[in-house]
Amino acid sequence: MPSDLDLASLLASRLCHDVVGPVGAIQNGLELMAEDQSMTAMAIDLIRKSAEQATAKLQYARMAYGSAGGAEALDPGEAGRLTAGMFVGERARLDWTWDGPAAPRVPVKLAMLMATFALGAVPRGGTVKVAHAGETVAVVASGEGQPLRSPPFLDVVSEGGEASDPRAVPALCIHRLAASLGWRVEATADAAALTLRSVPA
Repeated sequence: MPSDLDLASLLASRLCHDVVGPVGAIQNGLELMAEDQSMTAMAIDLIRKSAEQATAKLQYARMAYGSAGGAEALDPGEAGRLTAGMFVGERARLDWTWDGPAAPRVPVKLAMLMATFALGAVPRGGTVKVAHAGETVAVVASGEGQPLRSPPFLDVVSEGGEASDPRAVPALCIHRLAASLGWRVEATADAAALTLRSVPA
């Protein structure tokens, strides 16, 4: 398992990777306007969409990875809204059913990370459903007429272990968050669905 310092370094790399794309597209749009005034409308549309994408990624990361202002409880409905922003432009849709009063922050953060991780199982389209009951967080990714794909680092989600790739950050954080509650994340899959469920360790 990476040290706290190594995980912080991996997380920084991951966040930079996620945001540099849309920020670079904003720069491209500005350069396009400067070079050709006839392309202004297209450039403004590119800048608008890229700014929305960057904002969505940063808002999601602030709650899912950050301290969320130090709050001990988070609004699960707001968490669902921010997580849905990560599904914009993807072929799969999010079905977030966890609403109601503020809930302890670690399970909410865990649900957000599990949902975006499960997105990797349905790259050709499908549904990622998030549910919460008692002390259990469950995420089910199901495909629509297409075989599921096993997301990279699925073993890290369930078992932890060593990882030096920034792409493993969500899996590492899922494992650590679950462990902080005395849980582990159990992963089961068949031809139709991948299920991630928190269970006692």
